[in-house]
Amino acid sequence: MWNKMTKKAVLVLMALAAVLAMAGCGGGDKKDAKPAADSGKKLTVAINATFPPFESVKAGTKDYTGIDIEIAQYIGKKMGRQVEFSDMKFASLVPTLQSKRADMIVSGISPTKERQQVLSFSKPYYFPMKALVFRKEDNFKSLADLKGKKAGASMGTTYCEELKKAGGIQVAELDSTPLVVQDVKNKRLDAGLFDSAQAAVFVKENPELKLAVLDSPVVMDDTFAVALPKDSKDVETVNKILKEMKANGELHKILVKYLGEEATKQYEAQEAKLDIAKWLTAK
Repeated sequence: MWNKMTKKAVLVLMALAAVLAMAGCGGGDKKDAKPAADSGKKLTVAINATFPPFESVKAGTKDYTGIDIEIAQYIGKKMGRQVEFSDMKFASLVPTLQSKRADMIVSGISPTKERQQVLSFSKPYYFPMKALVFRKEDNFKSLADLKGKKAGASMGTTYCEELKKAGGIQVAELDSTPLVVQDVKNKRLDAGLFDSAQAAVFVKENPELKLAVLDSPVVMDDTFAVALPKDSKDVETVNKILKEMKANGELHKILVKYLGEEATKQYEAQEAKLDIAKWLTAK
């Protein structure tokens, strides 16, 4: 009797040990399973938050807002990493990335030949263009439409030079872009020439104004791209995410949020003509 009970107990213990061993193996597999490379790690994004609508500090808060901010957050989400922004002077962005105190720069930075010598870049995601801002009763579409008119731009900018080169325009050089906008509203100027994103902000803030994005070439040195450490393995990953944002409409939604429907429509129509932008829609 004792021997039968002992044998039975031993068999039960052996079976229990086998179950526990199997459970232990399963737990070991979970513990040893490696997540995707860098998944879960903090993603430090260097920015210069003085460039609305791309990046700025939300009024009355310490939170960042803008086109670049939302693009960076989307990239972080897709990479499985929590984004932390590091705000600094624009001149400090490149040295900070070089010294590995940040993982990337998403801050209206252009992939110039000089920067490409020390950093790697994604393909461009934004193509800065020029735009005229004028009162709603007017309908200017090009610089040629301003012949015999008075137009202005911020003093010392290339926009002043462009107005002068167009010929036949009375050019006013003012101390700041808000002053140009004010003179357009007060009818001291017929139009102002600006970066198209900045122009979109002015039009959103001043409903009596409208804009026209100009059909003009955009060179690579003027585009915006994500900057990464030299020879970073994440370049292709970021490119795929940016292309996805274009394909699924996420980039469009971000642009509409910060530029408005009309400005985004005009921008995207001009972007579609640019050869350097076609990678975003290529299969």
